[in-house]
Amino acid sequence: MKLDSEQEQKQDGNNPPLHAHKQAAEMIHQQHDTSYKFLLSSKRLFVQLLNTFIQRSWAKEIVEDQVEQIPHSFVLQDFKRQEADIVYRAEVKGQEVLFYVLVELQSSVDHRMPYRLLLYQVEIWRYWLSNQVDGMKNRKSFSLPPIVPIVLYNGKKNWTAKRRFRQLLENEDMFDTELMSFEYLLLDVASYTEEELLSLSNTLSAVFLLDKAKDQKQLRIYLSKLMKTIRQMQEEDQQRFVAWMSNMLRTKLPENDLVVQQLINDMKGEEKIMGLEKVLDDMIKQGKEEGYQIGEEQTLEKIATRLLAENIDDETISRVTGYPLEKIEQLRKKSR
Repeated sequence: MKLDSEQEQKQDGNNPPLHAHKQAAEMIHQQHDTSYKFLLSSKRLFVQLLNTFIQRSWAKEIVEDQVEQIPHSFVLQDFKRQEADIVYRAEVKGQEVLFYVLVELQSSVDHRMPYRLLLYQVEIWRYWLSNQVDGMKNRKSFSLPPIVPIVLYNGKKNWTAKRRFRQLLENEDMFDTELMSFEYLLLDVASYTEEELLSLSNTLSAVFLLDKAKDQKQLRIYLSKLMKTIRQMQEEDQQRFVAWMSNMLRTKLPENDLVVQQLINDMKGEEKIMGLEKVLDDMIKQGKEEGYQIGEEQTLEKIATRLLAENIDDETISRVTGYPLEKIEQLRKKSR
C-alpha cells in the first residue's frame, strides 16, 4: 500500500521542499511543539524515538529504511493551538503499521485524551481507505492497518489523564469485551531522570534533558554535560538539534539573540559546536548574581571545580572558562 505523497504535498500548498538549512532558519520562529515536530520529521530521529523510549520488543526492531512519513496532519481545528502531530508508516515483522505521534503543548492535562485519539485514529483510517483501490475494500480478506498512538508531553504538571479508552466510559466495569478499548503510549519528558537521559547519549535524550532545565543555572550545567554527545551526533541530527536548541535559547536568553541567530544562519559543523560553547560561556558570565566573577583566578578555580564535580571533561572546562588546562588537571588530581 502506498499513499499518494505527491498529491498530499500539492494539497498543502504547492510549496517545494525546503533545504535543510532553510528549515533550520525558519525553526526559530515556530512554537515549542512545532520544534518537536521538526525534530521528528527526520526519519532517523523518529526511529531513535521508538528504539530508545518505547519499551516494546517490536520497537527495537524498526530501522530507518522501513519507515515513511505520511505528509498529512489530522489535528482537529479546535486543538490547533494545543498540539501538533506527525504520522509514519512502518513495516514491523512484515506487517504494515501506522504510528501517530501527538505532541501535547498545553501545560494542563486534557483528560479527554483517549477520546481525542479515537477521533484521530478514525480519520487516519479514512485517509488510508481513500487511497485504496475500490475492489480491495470489498474483499473478504479486508483488514485495517494497526495504529499505534503515542503522546509526547513536555509539560511540568504530572500526567494524570487516563491511558485506556474504556476507562472514560461510565460503569465500564459492568461490561466485558464488547466495549471498545485501546491504550496509548505516553512519553512524559519530566518523568525521565537526568541519569537516564545522560546514559542514553543520543540526540533526543539530549533534547529531553535540556527541556527539563528549570532555570539558566541548570541549563548551562546540562549543556556542559552534553557537549560530548552533541559532538558525536551525525551532521543532519546536529543541525536539527542546534535549530531546536537555538529556538529554546532565544526564549530563555534573549540577550544572546544575535549569537543564536548567527548560530543558525551562518555556522556549520564544528563552528556550530563552538557557537554553543560561546552561548555556554555567556551563560556562565551571567552567573555573577551567584557569586561568579570571571577573570579572577580564584573564581575561575571555583567554577572549574564545580564543573569537574559535574563530570565535565577537562578540555570543555578550559575552553568555556579560559582556565589553563594544566591547572584543571591538577584540580582533578586533588579531587580524587
